[in-house]
Amino acid sequence: MKVKYLLIFLFFVLLAPMVQAQRIITELETNSDQSMDARPDSIENKKKKVIPTEVKAWTVDEKFGNRTDTYVDTLHHMFMNTDLPEGITGHYNSLANVGSPRMSRIFMERPDMPLFMFTSPFDMFYVDTNHFRFYNTKSPFMNVTYNWNGSKNTGSDHVKATYTNNVGKKFNFGGIFDYIYGRGYYDTQSTSYINASTWASYIGSKYDLHFYYQHNFMKTAENGGIEDDNYITNPENMEREFTSNDIPTLLSQTWNRQEHDIAYLNHHFNMGFWKEEVIDSVTTKRVFVPVSRIFHTLKFQNMMRNNRAFKETENYHSYTYLPGDSTQDYTKFFYLKNLVGLSLCEGFNKWAVFGLNAYVGFESKRYSLPDSTVYGGVSTNTSGLIGKRYYNEHNVVAGGQIIREQGNTVHYNLDAEFVVAGEDMGAFDVKGHAEVNIPVLKDTAQVAINAYVKNIAPNFYYRHYHGKHAWWDRGADKEFRQRIEGVITIPHTETRLTVGVENIKNFNYFQNNGIVFNAGTDQQAISNHVTPMQYSDNIQVVSANLRQNIHLGILHWENDITYQTSSHSDVLPLPTLSLYTNLYIRFKIAKVLKTEFGADMKYFTKYDAPDYSPVIGMFMNQNALKKKKIGDYPLVSVYANFDLKRTRFYVMYHHINQSDGRYFWAPGYPINPKSLRFGLSWNFYD
Repeated sequence: MKVKYLLIFLFFVLLAPMVQAQRIITELETNSDQSMDARPDSIENKKKKVIPTEVKAWTVDEKFGNRTDTYVDTLHHMFMNTDLPEGITGHYNSLANVGSPRMSRIFMERPDMPLFMFTSPFDMFYVDTNHFRFYNTKSPFMNVTYNWNGSKNTGSDHVKATYTNNVGKKFNFGGIFDYIYGRGYYDTQSTSYINASTWASYIGSKYDLHFYYQHNFMKTAENGGIEDDNYITNPENMEREFTSNDIPTLLSQTWNRQEHDIAYLNHHFNMGFWKEEVIDSVTTKRVFVPVSRIFHTLKFQNMMRNNRAFKETENYHSYTYLPGDSTQDYTKFFYLKNLVGLSLCEGFNKWAVFGLNAYVGFESKRYSLPDSTVYGGVSTNTSGLIGKRYYNEHNVVAGGQIIREQGNTVHYNLDAEFVVAGEDMGAFDVKGHAEVNIPVLKDTAQVAINAYVKNIAPNFYYRHYHGKHAWWDRGADKEFRQRIEGVITIPHTETRLTVGVENIKNFNYFQNNGIVFNAGTDQQAISNHVTPMQYSDNIQVVSANLRQNIHLGILHWENDITYQTSSHSDVLPLPTLSLYTNLYIRFKIAKVLKTEFGADMKYFTKYDAPDYSPVIGMFMNQNALKKKKIGDYPLVSVYANFDLKRTRFYVMYHHINQSDGRYFWAPGYPINPKSLRFGLSWNFYD
């Protein structure tokens, strides 16, 4: 692993002199045309150099490489919430520690399950292709952000550095180093994650390229939750007073470890013509108008996960499928997807009112799982020999897109992909987005519709998993999903209303089907056993979300309210109401220091929230024999948020209302007790 980080470091060390040499050459060429009067001590050279600070950022569509403008991660507002495991607006159930597994309570926000499903609960740290940022800068740009909370025994440190630089107007390169170390307020809960990424982009008239490589190392300690909820709910009944990291937990010496290598390349060659574009009455500019393009996309993933345990806890697991006193469940995933396509570009003449993209591609997947000497891994196996079983899956895909991005009134995008041959033949994904911009009160309101129809092949790990305490090889039908969602946005009143409905058939999920140990005794316990399930009937989810901001002078009040209901809450449990509210005052100190003082609250109603399985590192439905409702507890924090030119910083007292002992946001996993948090972010140019 250290070799990979060293190679990325050497990449920047070797590239920096090249960039500096280019600057020197440019300056010499410029100076050669100046008169002899431009001496170093001239008045002009004594003027202060103005460094341009404009930085643009965008993401690319994984298949087509279409660019979508996004924000540079230097925003002042809400900076204090960016490092919270519950998310900026508190939509996530989590295991409390920074970077730890989490799951959104808002069903419409949940992304599709990735092929390597174990990255799904780590979206606070793991960045997929569609959310990877590329940049363009007028001067070298670097951002360093540091978040801290707690003490040296219980707190966390999160350091992230982003560097990007342009060589000319068209070529940009950069890198990210992201490090999280969370000790955890509860025993055996630490998180240790490192990400090193590098990228390059070239945006030219006839050729575009986007490339990135990232390496992730993630190590999560698993404690299985606290032994008894009474340590939180009724601490007065305990034999003594416990601090959070003194509370006994169900597991120890147990870790989940992941390591990822991911490379992505998208490039296209544009074909078209040159024309003269009028700038003003006396100036024209020669521009290239693309008519069609050939594009190529290549993605590579090499992913590993290892569930390790060196101490077995009695009665925690229901079954044992592999021999030995320790656990070493190792799975590996290799993925390669190669697409070639042709596009007809939008807007090259008045009849080309939309763009067309079409492609064909091939994807190859290879999985490895531990295997006993007797296929099926029965608990009676005592040979001590554990081998590997390999699974190979291949698909041929074809797809296309109709897209309109130009113009001010109507935009739309219809995207479809079909698996035409291979393991997942018959699977498809058709999704669309349309928006209409309507002038209202000297502003522009927007009405948008999002919809999709999907026939999804069950994730490999729903069908196959081999481990010491979880084992299955099973078939599953394709999951059929239909969604339609409407969005109304009114910038003038800062209102955003979203209403949607989804129907799911053959819903796949995980269930805790543990058994009872020591029935009828004082030592009775329900064990932990994760099982994949599929609900063959239909499930409907109805959701409505309102985001409304209100301002009165320096007083600001922001609200995010979500209502949702599930037709089968025993299969797909959801809280009826989730709420985020933020009340603050905004002003400037000495006309330069932007300041926000306020308090925010996150809240959701009681429901049978998903349990967590340390064995697979995923959330699952609770055991029907022993369910616990969580929720109906406000999480309140107070903060001061500042912005001074190129520096942002905040001070927050998180969970200031800790009191009545109901602060669970996952069954058995209390959220962090009240704590002081601090964050600082610097921007550097040139």
